[in-house]
Amino acid sequence: MSVEDLVRDNTRLVNVHTVLQHAAMASLTCTGPRTLGPDQKPMRAEKNQTPSQKVEQSGLVEPVESALTQLSITMPTKRISPVEILPSIGPDLNDINASIVKRAIETECKRSVRHQLDLIKERQQKAISERLASQRNTEQQQQRHINSRTRREESHKLIEKQAEQLAKAELEAHQREQKALLKQNNQKLHLLIVEGVSRCHRRFCSKYELVTKLFLALDKETVQACAAQNSELRELAQLFDQLVEKIKKGGSDPPELSCVFTAEQYCQRLDKLEENLHKQLSEQHQQQLDKAKKLAEEQEKQRQAEAEEQQKQQALKEQQLAAERKATAEAAATAAQAAPNTEAPATSAPAQAPAPAKATAPTQASISTSYVHPTRLAFYNEIIALYQSKVDAVKPLQTDETWKKYRTNCQRTINLPLNAITATSAQHLKNNFDKLYNFFAGQPVRTTDGSTITINDHPLARDYCILLMAKKFVSQTDTAISSNPQAAFPFASVIVTFWKLLPDFGKIFLAYMYKESPYLVPYVIPQQPDQTPEQYLKTMGYRITENNQLEKPDMFLKRQTGIARLYAAVIITPGRQADGPYNCFGLEEAWGWLTHIMQLKPLPDICATMIMEMLQTLGFELWHAYGMNFLKLLLYIQNIYMPQLSAYDEGGPKTRLEMLLSKFLRERQIPQAMGVLPPGFW
Repeated sequence: MSVEDLVRDNTRLVNVHTVLQHAAMASLTCTGPRTLGPDQKPMRAEKNQTPSQKVEQSGLVEPVESALTQLSITMPTKRISPVEILPSIGPDLNDINASIVKRAIETECKRSVRHQLDLIKERQQKAISERLASQRNTEQQQQRHINSRTRREESHKLIEKQAEQLAKAELEAHQREQKALLKQNNQKLHLLIVEGVSRCHRRFCSKYELVTKLFLALDKETVQACAAQNSELRELAQLFDQLVEKIKKGGSDPPELSCVFTAEQYCQRLDKLEENLHKQLSEQHQQQLDKAKKLAEEQEKQRQAEAEEQQKQQALKEQQLAAERKATAEAAATAAQAAPNTEAPATSAPAQAPAPAKATAPTQASISTSYVHPTRLAFYNEIIALYQSKVDAVKPLQTDETWKKYRTNCQRTINLPLNAITATSAQHLKNNFDKLYNFFAGQPVRTTDGSTITINDHPLARDYCILLMAKKFVSQTDTAISSNPQAAFPFASVIVTFWKLLPDFGKIFLAYMYKESPYLVPYVIPQQPDQTPEQYLKTMGYRITENNQLEKPDMFLKRQTGIARLYAAVIITPGRQADGPYNCFGLEEAWGWLTHIMQLKPLPDICATMIMEMLQTLGFELWHAYGMNFLKLLLYIQNIYMPQLSAYDEGGPKTRLEMLLSKFLRERQIPQAMGVLPPGFW
């Protein structure tokens, strides 16, 4: 549609609008029923009809209705004036109808214009929408392409990353497999090397024991003659011990294969040493036989000469005696003839009997060996003398009331870390030891009341604190160790370390142990004539309660068991690694104790209890250290000592000891005590 058509239609609509306005004005004056509209029937003009009725009857309504109906569908192509439509109507009615028609045409024209404009707008919007949709589709396709390319790139990157991770994981897995295989091979190699060295070590120890026994069986002169072999034997033992220690401290690194060859060389050197020793001893023995033979021949000759000389002297003496008897007889005969009535001389007075020795008090030398061995008694007296001298020396500090607070702070400084000693970890044990040792080293310690003390605050404080700490360690046997035997070993490790650093402490500790249990000497203290049974039992380790009641036997045996366990733990437990492996109170003390107690008079219950506790704690180490000699000792206890003990003891401890000995000898082994600290624990 062109613009001219739109203008033309607009003019028509204006005319129709005018007609409709006139019709509206006319309808305001009409009070009767509606006569216009497509739903009304045409009316005939009659007499006395109104002008509107005449118009309807004249047939002018239908052309108007048809015109309005046509306007509702299509626009009129030719402008129709109201005069042409209503030629026979008067001016007013024509104006009204023209106005109505014009108004209707204008409305329809506006509606048509709006409709056309809406169509144009709709087509434009549709074109714009299609163009925008096309652009959006293009952009979306581009975006999809970009996204697709991005996803492909990300996918490629992810695939590359996963490939790298997979390759890395495979490489790590391969490396782990290689490490595991290497570790497994190292472990196998380590086991083979350890097994090889162990075989050599067993062979070396067996040969070493034989050679050592051979040296022990020699006399002093022969040993001096074999000093070179003896020195070489000790050197070989040290070298083999160093080799074993090197393998033990190797950690995760496998020992070198050369260790096996080195161990084999040591064994070969020991075999050669034994061969040379036997050869030298054979030569010396042959020389001694030759010397003995020569000496025997010389002695035989000398005896023969002496016998001949004795025979000559005997013959001479007999001749002299015969001459003397003859001379005496002649003199007696002459005297009898000279004085026949002379009385015989008075007999001499009998010799006076010697006065009985004055009774003296028993001394250490007069104590029977059935109570204590002399060497152990001397050691016991030395320890007790040192202890008593320390106790007497610290009495001024102990009795001075002005130093009471200082004494209390010293006790707290020692008791707190000492009571906390356990084998929870190496660091825990080291921390508690450092607290004690730093105090003895002179470092200041802050007390609970905020003050600071040192061991140098009083000249007697050092000895006082040593006595205090030794007594506190021994008291642990009554509290912690008797109920938990494994607790003895961390205490023993700290005791051994302090023994190395403070030698007097070790002796004071032994003094307190011997006072609590003289059976550890071993010493069966004899009862004095003026002692009551209670006093004597107190010297033998029994305690008197606050009610002056004697300790019950089962409590006494339980406490003695804890003391024996701590004593045995001190013998076999290593100290701090930094102070070296040497033990001031070594395994030979346990061997000496067992051999000495076999020589004493057995006591019921206590002897069996102490021996059983020692064997359970020390048996594993004694078996490995002394071998067949320890086995012989066990057989001696079973076959000789136990029958002696049965004459005095028929209680439970003796029965348990018999069962324990039978088990050890039947199984030919003794298990290691539970809780033993390994070497280098802290």
